[in-house]
Amino acid sequence: MKKYFIINLALAGALSACLFTGCGKDGNSYCDEGIKCFNDSRFSEAEEYFEKAVKSDPDNADYLVYLGMAQIETLDYEGALNSFDSAISYDDECVDAYRGKGIIYFRQKDYNSSMEQMKKAMDVSQSHDEIYMDALKYYASCQYHLKDYVGAVSSYTKLISDAGKADQAELYYLRGTAYIKLKDENNAALDYESSLDIEDECFETYCNMYNNFVEAGYIDRGESYLKRLLDMDSEDKLLSGKAYYNLGEYEKAEDALLDAYNSGDKEAAYYLAMAYEALENYAEADSLYEEYLGKHPNDAGIYNQYGAYLIHCGKYDSALVYIETGLSMKNSECEQELLYNQAVCYEYLRDFEKAEELFASYLSKYPNDPNAMKEYEFLMSR
Repeated sequence: MKKYFIINLALAGALSACLFTGCGKDGNSYCDEGIKCFNDSRFSEAEEYFEKAVKSDPDNADYLVYLGMAQIETLDYEGALNSFDSAISYDDECVDAYRGKGIIYFRQKDYNSSMEQMKKAMDVSQSHDEIYMDALKYYASCQYHLKDYVGAVSSYTKLISDAGKADQAELYYLRGTAYIKLKDENNAALDYESSLDIEDECFETYCNMYNNFVEAGYIDRGESYLKRLLDMDSEDKLLSGKAYYNLGEYEKAEDALLDAYNSGDKEAAYYLAMAYEALENYAEADSLYEEYLGKHPNDAGIYNQYGAYLIHCGKYDSALVYIETGLSMKNSECEQELLYNQAVCYEYLRDFEKAEELFASYLSKYPNDPNAMKEYEFLMSR
């Protein structure tokens, strides 16, 4: 079962869309307005303006790229691919269009196709500029997901050598994670320390380092990162609570996270609810979810998490209500988890025909999800 708030975020991949900075002196008002909307995260409005820009100048590859990027954010992947292909038909060296196609395939977990497009983007790029570096970063993430860890290490090494210090912390972390997959504990630890030397204040980094080492069987090494956290800043109740949660000390986690939540910390609600679940304090978990949603009714992620929790409790009808409410908010960050849990709900409700339909739709967007494929094959074989 999938939840929105997942502690181990390692190798999720860089999916930021890049801010647009301008259409050039020939850009018209439609394009300018579209850029403003895009940079304000008003993607549907941006898409409308870019469509008007394309209609005013159908052969303009830049306008088509802008439209494609907006369509990615509105989850219209088919439309985005068409926009990028049109851009390439007018300019076969349109690096942004190749990169855009690579992003779509990456989001759909079609890593081989994503690598192919990112390679084209790198080939037509004139220098190791920002677009080249971003394409190589996607390429390395694809290698990792395809279990080519040696290739991923090589790609991250190239990125580290050319990246500025601001980006190196993440790159050392990513290369270290690939080293763990190669069972190279020492080089992984060295890279993790290099990452922390640059940026040592991000809780999630320590948490992911802990998870990655523990999953590979290096328990002591992993736990050392959370213990370092607790030694660093024990006055931070949110940080302490999350560390205790990951160490399995749920009662200590509950105490710290409750203090943080009562102090108005929104993020504490996620972990506090999970701590209640771990302690089997289901009444408190229900109450917290309801209270949180009352304060933050537009948080699609918490609708998904509450829905997943209700599935776990066997309350499938109620889970479906919350999951479909979350879907109605059209939040691209948690759409995949919401769609998956929606299909699971119908399966558990024994509406197998609807579940099969939803899993088929899900797999059309996310074809490389083995859990979804397993469920779909089961439904097809009934």
